[in-house]
Amino acid sequence: MPPVPESQRTPFLALAALLISGSCSPGESSPDETAVDLPSSLSVASPDRPIRDMDVVEESSEAVANRMVDFSDKLRRRDFEAALAWLAPGFVGHAFAPLEGAEVDDLPVGARRTRYDTTTAPIVERHGFLEAIRERIGAWERVETVVWKVKGAEFQSVLPPWGRVRFKVSFQGTAAGGGPASIEAWGFARTERGGGQWLMSEFELESLFETTRPAYLFTEVSTGVGLARTGIRFGKPGNQSFAWNGAAAGDVDGDGLVDIFVPSPRANHLYMARGETGFVDEAVRSGIAHPAGGTGAVFFDMDNDGDQDLALADVGWTEPDGRLSGNRLRLWVSERRSAQADLRFEERGESLGFKLAHGYSLTVFDAEQNGFLDVFVANYGRVEAHPNNSWIQATNGTPNQFYTNVFEADGTRFVEVAEARGLIDTSWSYASAAADIDVDGDTDLYVANDYGVNHLWINGGKGVFENQAEVFGISDLGNGMGASFGDLNNDAQLDLYVSNMSSTAGRRILGRLAQKDDRWTQLVKMAAGNTIFFADEKGFERVPSEKGGIGGSWAWNSNLFDLDLDGRLDLYCCSGFVTGDTPADT
Repeated sequence: MPPVPESQRTPFLALAALLISGSCSPGESSPDETAVDLPSSLSVASPDRPIRDMDVVEESSEAVANRMVDFSDKLRRRDFEAALAWLAPGFVGHAFAPLEGAEVDDLPVGARRTRYDTTTAPIVERHGFLEAIRERIGAWERVETVVWKVKGAEFQSVLPPWGRVRFKVSFQGTAAGGGPASIEAWGFARTERGGGQWLMSEFELESLFETTRPAYLFTEVSTGVGLARTGIRFGKPGNQSFAWNGAAAGDVDGDGLVDIFVPSPRANHLYMARGETGFVDEAVRSGIAHPAGGTGAVFFDMDNDGDQDLALADVGWTEPDGRLSGNRLRLWVSERRSAQADLRFEERGESLGFKLAHGYSLTVFDAEQNGFLDVFVANYGRVEAHPNNSWIQATNGTPNQFYTNVFEADGTRFVEVAEARGLIDTSWSYASAAADIDVDGDTDLYVANDYGVNHLWINGGKGVFENQAEVFGISDLGNGMGASFGDLNNDAQLDLYVSNMSSTAGRRILGRLAQKDDRWTQLVKMAAGNTIFFADEKGFERVPSEKGGIGGSWAWNSNLFDLDLDGRLDLYCCSGFVTGDTPADT
């Protein structure tokens, strides 16, 4: 649902302005406000006559969620006086501060996590509630995000309506002193609809954790090193929706430094590393700036001549009348003949055998063990033209392609052989990762599919494949966006991290359903988020969610690397969705 219109907020905001007139601070009572009798204990009651109609319950849940978006924004701006308008005049609740009985856990890389005893939380009226939040975040150098997330709700079938809502409350920012800080709290609120708006009248605090570190691990330096680039503003007329779609890294000029290629719809960028002086964009000079655009890129030495070539996927298709639309699969061949020669690329995808493809990502590996790298194209589908035919197991995606790397008499370098090698598939494939899963000496392929189960293509030798995802226990139903292999538990076996988009609203709705059959189980998995699999003697075993590492929200691809150099792999998962200044601008 869209946020509540400003016109509907006006009457209550006028009343709120009257109530807080006189410039009283959140910690003080307005002289015109009736004193609130504070109870000795507080527990938000559940409805004794709950609404059973799913549509009504979810509509109310979304209305509360939208209302809290603006409340979150007021807290992010630390405009506590304005935030009063979201709390009923008779509000009572557990304060976020002061809390006693703190237990501190030392975390990796110098971080500390403080767990507070919420049974010691004082019960306060609405000014004291906001003053306690001020005590928590008021001294921060910066408040980056505040989110009041509706994780569950039930509503009473009376007028005026009210409900018991479970919230996850998150604050993230920079603490006094310059280090990162975050607060996570869980609690129940009584929300009441009055004056055309939902207001909180009670808040029961369940838990509160605060995580800090003396300083940030990373410093943002893209402007200083020459990598900053302003993309296309989303939503403007005539602009394409996506400006940046991945990147490729490799030592393009053989100087021992890692260079970076970034495609974009207007012009591609090739950032050449220059040591301490940063990066210089050599895309135009090297001939790689145009044709522009791409969704997935990878550097690899396609002809074994010692330098890095570049394969680039993008969205391209053939119209019914035979016209080419979009952008075809590209192959940029390095034409640099010596270390002293200028860097130069030539796009030769069509002449070297790359067919038109609707590619979203690329994986290169030597499938046939002949010393030459082959190319797998995860092709997804054209959702704007032919939407997915299922949310559980879509089968109308553009067929994936597999290009074997060979020499032909006519000069063709790559031949598309997906069907012959057993890799033909019309799932909505988004990403893939190659590794020797069955430890037999050849390379296998795992493919993450949107709207369905993933596939594990086991290489039977010489690049002929069979899907054995169910045999190995890693079919992983979900909205698959990425996959990464690595030894996550240091047992000398390759484990698997799968990125899946998750849905809080989906989990909330599914939790209300009385019928919990196989279909329900499938939908719960679709909404669950990322998955970790540990390899064992039988194949793979799914790691329980309480072990952590899976909360990637709207997740995309991931990377595994030892961030703190302690000998254990850590996880980085890219996530997010296009939004504006506040979550309401999505």
